[in-house]
Amino acid sequence: MPARSVYTESARLQRLDWLRSITRLELGSLQQTRLDAGKLTGNIEGFVGAVEIPVGVAGPLLFCGESVQGEVYAPMATTEGALISSATRGALAITMAGGVSTRAVSQAMTRAPVFAFSRLVAASRFATEVPRHLDDLRTAVRQVSNHAELISIEPVVLGRTVHLRFRYTTGDAAGQNMTTACTWHACQWILEQPHLVDHDELEAFIIEGNTSGDKKASSQAVAEGRGVRVSADCLLPGGIVERVLKTTPDELVRGYRHIAAGAVHSGVLGSNANTANIVAAIFTATGQDIACVHESSAGQFILERTPDGVYASMTLPGLAVGTVGGGTHLPTQHELLEAMGCTGRGSAARLAEIIAGFALALDLSTVSAAVSGHFASAHERLGRNRPKVDSESPRPRTPTAEHPREATEPPRARDHTQLARPRTRHS
Repeated sequence: MPARSVYTESARLQRLDWLRSITRLELGSLQQTRLDAGKLTGNIEGFVGAVEIPVGVAGPLLFCGESVQGEVYAPMATTEGALISSATRGALAITMAGGVSTRAVSQAMTRAPVFAFSRLVAASRFATEVPRHLDDLRTAVRQVSNHAELISIEPVVLGRTVHLRFRYTTGDAAGQNMTTACTWHACQWILEQPHLVDHDELEAFIIEGNTSGDKKASSQAVAEGRGVRVSADCLLPGGIVERVLKTTPDELVRGYRHIAAGAVHSGVLGSNANTANIVAAIFTATGQDIACVHESSAGQFILERTPDGVYASMTLPGLAVGTVGGGTHLPTQHELLEAMGCTGRGSAARLAEIIAGFALALDLSTVSAAVSGHFASAHERLGRNRPKVDSESPRPRTPTAEHPREATEPPRARDHTQLARPRTRHS
């Protein structure tokens, strides 16, 4: 490949011409890009062009959260028809009911190197001694990053190997690369200490022993959290469930129980209907690490019957999300973060709450569509590629997920009193 490590527009075009010669295709869609090749160091190698993904806007969703208040529209990059409409329908129901409460409970990122010794005795001694040097290791970490803070080290002994689970807070960064660098330097300090490591007994050291759950859905990450642990909940009066979601509270909760039982039987991590769709769409739109969708979408969706309607909650235990680093600096991704108010100090918690709120909205709409029999018809109308229809033809107005505004006929002045008891709004 020509100009392999050169980040210029002329180098990009050289590589593109090379790719054309290899594939014998014109590849005309890659000829133009708005991205500046010189600003992509650290994001991609062998840059030849960009893929354009449609971005839609869902909402508004009214938030009464710790880090976000007021109505928010969420950008979602997706090619799946019905996603935006369904999320908007769920958002409308929650907003009419008084909004969603959200809290980013904690944030931590883990990295887990492995040390292999000749025998269990050496491994056990190592596992006992290393945590006693937490302050020394924090000093080593601070030499690498001013943002990462080492919280704890947990040794896990597996036979003659020791997995050291380093746990950090990483500010507004998701922190995967940050914690890799920090952990590498901390481990170099460990390897230089003769009272910790006898090199005659140490057989191998690997920077990641695959117990951190990086880019994988794991029971450990669900239980302990890796990234931002965030929750969202709301109360939906029965009238709003019937009018907006086109089902009844009893049918909705009954259907949820069947879906939750199926998740348990099949060994799903967490229990939800559609969380990965929201996580993937917002991750793509805002420059997150898309490979972390696996671990980030292991959500726990809960529905409970109340005397007046339905209680709903969504918990995402390990949302690997950040508002600095990665692809968040790219022009479109940064603008979409700005549009949600997710730039500046403390904005990662805000973004996490927004994702959790919209994940709750989508699951409410999806489960409602499934139990009411509208799920297939919504995807039939919006999720299939069909020949273009004459614009003069009448458009369907079936009151389901694909037409949330028409289906609900929202009051012009946001008067929700006909469907729910008056609720205090949080500004």
